[in-house]
Amino acid sequence: MTKTFGLVLGSGAARGWAHVGVLKGLEEIGVKPDIIAGCSVGALVGGAHLIGALDAFEMWAQELKPLSALERFTLKVRRGGLIDVAPAFEAFREYDKNIEDLSIKFGTVAADLATGEEVPITTGSVIDAVRASSAIPVVFHAVRHQGRWLVDGALANPAPTSLARALGADVVLSVDLNAVPRVLDRFDAPPASVPAVIDSSPARPGVAGAVERLIEDTQAAIRRQFELAKARADASPHLFETAFAAADIHQMHLARARAQIDQPNILLRPDMRDALPTAFDRADDFIEAGRSALLAERERLETLLAD
Repeated sequence: MTKTFGLVLGSGAARGWAHVGVLKGLEEIGVKPDIIAGCSVGALVGGAHLIGALDAFEMWAQELKPLSALERFTLKVRRGGLIDVAPAFEAFREYDKNIEDLSIKFGTVAADLATGEEVPITTGSVIDAVRASSAIPVVFHAVRHQGRWLVDGALANPAPTSLARALGADVVLSVDLNAVPRVLDRFDAPPASVPAVIDSSPARPGVAGAVERLIEDTQAAIRRQFELAKARADASPHLFETAFAAADIHQMHLARARAQIDQPNILLRPDMRDALPTAFDRADDFIEAGRSALLAERERLETLLAD
């Protein structure tokens, strides 16, 4: 009996480049998903892949720089958000297909503003489904879809294994890009020990010289500890880094809780903590992170699909 393989691509903004790496890794080992369930950027990458627009999307997104990413969108304060991303999605409308017409089963999740409930989208326009799933609250306009006002599915189910199962998956590989959050670790207490600063000056001869070097290195390490402690004590969180960290922490805990309820067979958790939400220009790094994470689980995936 052939097993149905479901791929779950979770939320994560610019970290979503890692999903491209996962897809490349699967192609490399000759494994094709029968089902793709996505949330937010995972829905975007999965949908673009299935309608043949992923290469065009990659070229477009790689032109976005961290400080200019929002210039491609329209600033218009309405529908509960600041930015209208409709023009960006309309630019890819020529690629659009109905989900029902795809060769692979596909679904996305969004959150209903009226009820707070998770809303699976498994029919209709791929582009409309993806846009609803990725409507980041307050930042992007909410999306009117099938009679509901919808926002980013990460509020309800950041990595929707449950949707992949509902679509018929026997084996599920889930990619959680928020497992290692961008916490503000610079406010942590200083580490228990800090390596001494390396002195490149010529070594002084004899035992006395060695002792003198040891004392100097120890003093340098202690000074550095005090400097780190003072810097952390004097520092305070910035607005945007706090917002990024809060969103990461929320999605980390929600994804963990959902994974306990709806357990995937394989859970990929690439370390993406240094990825800012707007770091679209770091595509190569993030794609390789996703590819490496997938290839590390190649043997287990092939075994599960063969059993």
